[in-house]
Amino acid sequence: MTKSELITVVSAKSDYTQEQVRAIVDCMLDEIVHRLARGEEVTISGFGRFEMRKRREKHFVNPKTKDVQLLAVSETPGFKASGKLKQKIKESQKKTR
Repeated sequence: MTKSELITVVSAKSDYTQEQVRAIVDCMLDEIVHRLARGEEVTISGFGRFEMRKRREKHFVNPKTKDVQLLAVSETPGFKASGKLKQKIKESQKKTR
């Protein structure tokens, strides 16, 4: 599902226009990005937690030069699904089989 498809579905299931839903979705995503950039976790009860994860430094070999180089420590966003979300997915999968 794309962002546009999500907006269309939410709009169809609610009393909000696509423009209103788009503004809400954009605001939510912007706030999640803002909070992650500040090093905060974002927890949505019953859904999951967004967090920044540290990647440790590691060595790699450049395939062209065969030189061993060091990839520096970095951070990347991650998501951990809640138990409730996992359970809802299992239940939904059972219904569609």
